[in-house]
Amino acid sequence: MKTQIDLAQARPLGPERGTIALRRYSRFVGIAKRILPATALALLLLVAVWPRIQGAIDGMHFARMPKIDVSQARQVRMVDPHYTGVDRDNRPFVVTADAASQMPRVDDAISLDAPKADLTTNTGDWDELTAYVGLYQPQQQQLDLFGNVELYQDKGNALHSDSVTINMAQGTAVSHDPVEGDGTFGHVKAQGLRILDRGQTMIFTGHASLDLNARQKATP
Repeated sequence: MKTQIDLAQARPLGPERGTIALRRYSRFVGIAKRILPATALALLLLVAVWPRIQGAIDGMHFARMPKIDVSQARQVRMVDPHYTGVDRDNRPFVVTADAASQMPRVDDAISLDAPKADLTTNTGDWDELTAYVGLYQPQQQQLDLFGNVELYQDKGNALHSDSVTINMAQGTAVSHDPVEGDGTFGHVKAQGLRILDRGQTMIFTGHASLDLNARQKATP
């Protein structure tokens, strides 16, 4: 199917519409003449000063924010803690350490670094226990010592074991690990130990051996 165009009915572009188009084109050319030189000048200035900007950026140092461990944020840590109390017989005791940390999710448990326990008897004697690490429960007044546990008494006795559990309220202690020590009585080895009445009575459990010191005879 062919389409026929009647040239007689086509109207030429009027003078008013041609004038408007010419004005728009002239305005575009005028704006372009202003924008293009300004853009070119800005690019030239940026190329000239860019080395200085790059040097300033390279010279800037941004401080790094330290990473926070969530477990550490929840953990309360104290330096040189000092716990005091009395047992059921109103005898004082002191628990110290180089540092203490509150155990996560456990209200009544304190982890101790290099703990030391000092106990005083009714007769004025004292016992001292030290270890590498420990776990103290203030409400139960229980102290668990681990690693190179040493017991000293002012009587001159010294005992060593790998672990000892002390009931501060009752003034008792127990160890299920091998025990070895020296004192005025001699040298002793045993598979375990029980201490009663703050060291007034010591019971060596399991297979035990004792080498008694020979008593010196009185000179006439």
